[in-house]
Amino acid sequence: MIQMKLSILRHGSGTRRTVGGVIGLVMAILTVLVSVLAPLPAVTGLLSALMAVWFVGWVMGPAGVGGGDQSLRPEYFALEPVPLRKVTLGLLASSFVGVTVPVTLVASLSLFTLAIRFGVLAALVALVAIPVQVVFFVLASRVVTALSGAALRTRIGVEVTAIQNAAVLAAGFSIYMLYQAVSQYTDVFDLLWNQGVPAPYDTVLLAVPSGWGVFAVSAAGRGDALSSLGALAALVVVSAGLLAVWTALIRKRVTSPTTTPARHGRGLTGLVQRFLPSGPVAAVVGRELRTWGQDPRRALELRTALWTGVLICALGLLVGLTFMIPLAGLITMALAALMSLNMYALDGTALWQTILTPNAERHDVRGRQIAWLLVFVPIAALVSVGGVLFTGQDWAWPWVLAIMPALIGGGAGFSVLFAVAWPAPGPEPHRHGGNPLDSGDVVGQFNVMFPVMLLTAAPPAAITAVGFFLEQPGLMWSGVAVGVLEGVLLGWGLGRVAYRRLEARGPELLNTLRWGWDASAGTGAETGADDAPGAEEKDEEWALFARVGQNLDTMSSGAGALMTVLGLTFWLPLYQGAMSLVALAVGVTERSWHLPLYLPDALRLPGALGMLLLGVLMVGVVVRLLFREPRPRRAREDGGPAERSESDDGADTLV
Repeated sequence: MIQMKLSILRHGSGTRRTVGGVIGLVMAILTVLVSVLAPLPAVTGLLSALMAVWFVGWVMGPAGVGGGDQSLRPEYFALEPVPLRKVTLGLLASSFVGVTVPVTLVASLSLFTLAIRFGVLAALVALVAIPVQVVFFVLASRVVTALSGAALRTRIGVEVTAIQNAAVLAAGFSIYMLYQAVSQYTDVFDLLWNQGVPAPYDTVLLAVPSGWGVFAVSAAGRGDALSSLGALAALVVVSAGLLAVWTALIRKRVTSPTTTPARHGRGLTGLVQRFLPSGPVAAVVGRELRTWGQDPRRALELRTALWTGVLICALGLLVGLTFMIPLAGLITMALAALMSLNMYALDGTALWQTILTPNAERHDVRGRQIAWLLVFVPIAALVSVGGVLFTGQDWAWPWVLAIMPALIGGGAGFSVLFAVAWPAPGPEPHRHGGNPLDSGDVVGQFNVMFPVMLLTAAPPAAITAVGFFLEQPGLMWSGVAVGVLEGVLLGWGLGRVAYRRLEARGPELLNTLRWGWDASAGTGAETGADDAPGAEEKDEEWALFARVGQNLDTMSSGAGALMTVLGLTFWLPLYQGAMSLVALAVGVTERSWHLPLYLPDALRLPGALGMLLLGVLMVGVVVRLLFREPRPRRAREDGGPAERSESDDGADTLV
């Protein structure tokens, strides 16, 4: 199984592994540096907090990437004459093959560098704690992922899993709000670095299993050998228990059918369907509403977006800062678009019904858009409007009313466009086995869609901001008209592009959903699609998609890593520059974490402008990588057919 996993990695895309490896290695090195440089009174608490972050990444990360690594599934070995014990151990061994475990091992070396500061006994304990902790992380990730997949078969399981995912997202979106709340009383970074995590949180971090390795090392450093050995023994016992649970879950997946019954939706879905008119679009709307209520993967996406907005409001109330509460609906709407960009792949090869029905593509796309609006818009509107009314922050009305329509239209348009033009194929809905989370890896689509949604909100937000700072109410409220106009154009226009794409490339999309991207490459040439009447016009119409697709397909690992890093971080200098300019314009003296404001007075304005320029340059590099002239594809080394060159039709290959 290890050889199978290595073969899969050799023949897979190296860009994502390179990106993940670089980012993870940087984080691991920072973790080690904290254990080396942090003051001794604070280092134990800081390192236990960092180990908790790594643990959360291992446990929650697979849910965000389509159920984690599913290249080797237990169902594959159901008919093989291999004992279950060997299957379990083989799958466990293959779990250590890849980038994540070596990176985590580097981060865990922080236990050894911490132990060196305490003495020889602590160093010996760290040598034992490091491999045990890495094994614990891997087992915990596998067990939680398997249990989450099993929980998605029940309604309460969907809610619990959605709340867990939403809690991580809400904490990420609210980190600035939480920082502002705490910084009113103390310098957060100075407190953490010099004194460590305050009590009783440091005790909690050391009490959870992710902190037992740190506790064992620190106890050995204090000379408490009994407590140190107890922590190591407890970590071993918990890992053994996780292995037993995972073995039971593997047995169930191997011996149970790979099909699972659908969840039955009730409530508002049936009520809305009663008021739908007859016709093909209404039929698609009804089907989509039922799917959003019955498919566990769709239900999880819906509830994650909902709970994220609710938890952001709760965090704002908890820390006494309510300025984020009216904006929670905007975050919910943006998340709704991100959660829905793979809807065609979630339906699998059911697309053949649409393709074989004359003129059904337009009805299908428009019906999906309308259902998306019915599902997500009331939730986002309720969160934002309720937040404004509850907190009494009337200043938020022009911002919410301007940005919300743009996000609604952009979400309704980009979600179907991404679903048609750039799907992430996964297992058939009835064959996802014991892991309903397995829904295709959409990390790349997320990385592109996230900045796209930010740019969608930029025009109405910019006009509203200009009117606000110039104290021109008419100009500020004109942002609402701009947002509505932009939303209508994006929703209608991108929907039209999507269904025309589906009309032109429906069979290729179906083949991609059935066999994956590698098998679908070149199907247009093989089936003679390029010789069909009007093919040249269609190719010209989709030349932009063809160029982006070929660039993504032939991009080197280094270029892919650069594009991903810039795509995820370009907003940081833009935010720093914009907020610094606002602070300089209104005379705010609080520097917070806006870097240009820490410069001398004469350099603050140039620093803010430089940050804006840096953000623009980062966006320009991403655009350049996406739209540059594609390079020729190299012939295969194994003597197989040569890959297509830049002159070939690449409109059907967008990954």
